[in-house]
Amino acid sequence: MTTKEAHAIPFVHPAYVRSVLDCLNTRGVAPSAVLTSAGLGWHDLGDGQCQVELSVFRRVAAHATQLAGEPALGMLAGSMLQPYHTPVGIAAVTSLSFGDGLGVIAKYANLIFNTFDFQLEDGLEWNILRVRPIRALCETHVFVTHSILGAICRLIEAMNGPQVSDLIVGLPASCFTGNSRGRAYLPTANLVFDQPCLSFHIRSRALLARCPSADATVSTRALESCEKLKGELGQSTFVQRVRRALLDRLDANPPPSEVAFALNVSPRILMRRLASAGLSYSEIKNDLRKDQAIWYLRHSELSIESIAERIGYVNSTDFSRKFKCWFNTAPTRMRQTFRSD
Repeated sequence: MTTKEAHAIPFVHPAYVRSVLDCLNTRGVAPSAVLTSAGLGWHDLGDGQCQVELSVFRRVAAHATQLAGEPALGMLAGSMLQPYHTPVGIAAVTSLSFGDGLGVIAKYANLIFNTFDFQLEDGLEWNILRVRPIRALCETHVFVTHSILGAICRLIEAMNGPQVSDLIVGLPASCFTGNSRGRAYLPTANLVFDQPCLSFHIRSRALLARCPSADATVSTRALESCEKLKGELGQSTFVQRVRRALLDRLDANPPPSEVAFALNVSPRILMRRLASAGLSYSEIKNDLRKDQAIWYLRHSELSIESIAERIGYVNSTDFSRKFKCWFNTAPTRMRQTFRSD
């Protein structure tokens, strides 16, 4: 495992999660049940919100696919990710040339799909954008790969991309076959199956074409937003690593020193980096305890005593007292409310 793989916390951009829900709407499926099952609310999906962790997105993808009854739902959702929904898309489609826009995608697409690496290889006749996962995605691998294909094809279309003869799409064997049901949604390009990874082969001459929405001022501002988001995510990634390490040990109610050791930093650096993000260790722990308590009350039959133990309380009395401070009601009453709803 590389350093990048070990330290990258998988997430997807909230705009993409919204596109999955929009896709459900177009198929006559209300997305509220999917949000509830994933423990999300609409307020969690604003562009100013944090990225959605893969563990949460896995529940979104699984439930959405089940409700829609469409194995190619990821591809449909990716194609619905409108270019102007994210700074990455804006920067790409307002680039001066198709080649510039492709470079933007290669450099910043992982701001939307953090679990994949995007590499652009230059050649005399063909340029190749290769898309490879940087960590195991379990059952969401096909869904997310389909989504990236749909999203990038949508961006290429918006950039007035190459003619069919100038574009070849390589499809990985693990996600696509010649008789795949999702083939109906694939771009009208030359398709090559059983490739090592998802790839887009663009004839070099096509890179010179001017984007119809080219706007140097808008593109520059969007690129500045991408850089700012990249910096914020660098800081956010450390916070997510703290959250993950703490969540894995929540039942033991670990002190900051234990989590710092797990992250290979000193306790002082841990607290300083959290402070620079405007957070404290106790705030993160309380947030995790709240989220986990609500999830167990809503989705499990565990006793109050067991829930208290799982989120690091010595006894249920302390847990119930704290729960009342958080939500102004007892955990048993909260569970009754969930069941009546």
